[in-house]
Amino acid sequence: MKFSNSVIFGCALSISGATLCVKTSAAFPEETSVVQEQAAAAYDQWGDGFEGDTLDESKWERFTFEGTGGSKLEVKDGQVRIRSGNGTRSGIRTKQSFSGDRYSVEAQIAKVGPAMPAPNEKAAPLGFASLTILFDSTGRNRIEWILTSEGTFEAWSVIDGRGERLDNRKLGTKIKNPVLAVVRRQDSFLFVLNGPDSPPQDAQIGLQKTIKNMPHTFRVMLYGFGSSENNWDSLRVTTAK
Repeated sequence: MKFSNSVIFGCALSISGATLCVKTSAAFPEETSVVQEQAAAAYDQWGDGFEGDTLDESKWERFTFEGTGGSKLEVKDGQVRIRSGNGTRSGIRTKQSFSGDRYSVEAQIAKVGPAMPAPNEKAAPLGFASLTILFDSTGRNRIEWILTSEGTFEAWSVIDGRGERLDNRKLGTKIKNPVLAVVRRQDSFLFVLNGPDSPPQDAQIGLQKTIKNMPHTFRVMLYGFGSSENNWDSLRVTTAK
């Protein structure tokens, strides 16, 4: 299924509904500079490109909210690579908490591979890479935008431990390392796909849902359910001031 074409964030995002990414113009350099400065002043950004050979412990911590934890984790070639055990939801979450009702969370996937087969299983189970917004310290309240190893998407809201699948089970992509994004505008949540080399105007909305009364304070988690191989290139959080 094709996503509908729509601009929802520019160079950073457009959480207010207006595009903030502007094209430079030799004819109007001063006007362009003013717009860029105004856009930068309106937002706070936090991010990580996973450089070096270890996880930046000032930004991240290991986190498990289901199962035994103990995920295998390495930082290599500008990626964080995570694999856990069967029946486990374990990965990394931001140490910093963010707050607001207008924000964008974007993560570029380097790879999502199948999970390891369980004993006596011949075929490898489906793999999952999940961009997750956590609204508490237990995982019982969260939003998830998931890419599977078959190139299909799942969108979930979990409230007080009860999960609801939000998508129509027909979303998919052929892009191998897309940028996934969740954009919040008050009670409206947009689940977005954008190719890593695509211009901002090619951002594509997979679905949009109204989810009321979600907390304003959140952290971000990256993980793959069970023993899914999930590698990530970068994460960026942009919040309105």
